[in-house]
Amino acid sequence: MQDDGRPADGAHGADRSLGLAGKRPLVLVVDDDDDIADSIGDVLRGGGYDVHQVGDGHAALAAASKAKPSLVLLDWRLPNEPAGSALVRKLRDAIGHVPVVVLSADPQSLQEARAAAVSYYLPKPFDVKDLLALVDEHCD
Repeated sequence: MQDDGRPADGAHGADRSLGLAGKRPLVLVVDDDDDIADSIGDVLRGGGYDVHQVGDGHAALAAASKAKPSLVLLDWRLPNEPAGSALVRKLRDAIGHVPVVVLSADPQSLQEARAAAVSYYLPKPFDVKDLLALVDEHCD
């Protein structure tokens, strides 16, 4: 990911993401690569979002059930089940319709993600500005 020049403390943009009663939207980041998940989490926190990071489908289901996220950023190719379309289906069964944005470096996952009716697909690597614009669009 490329740095977009935003300060790490979120001084720019934090207020734009405030939802009802001043609560910041929660984004659930599901990625088995801790470095990628941490980078995405840092960017989103700097952009004014609350973030919960998990590394597999079971943890994603548990986290989503505890606190319904405004958006799920999902690495399509997780090492264990549920993953991919099965995870999207289970998330929606558990918490209702939630926007799911797929982040993946695997070109074949694009067709699978479309078939699962995800909200958007962002190929890795991606630009930080594109990620923030996408999150802003789906959390407003």
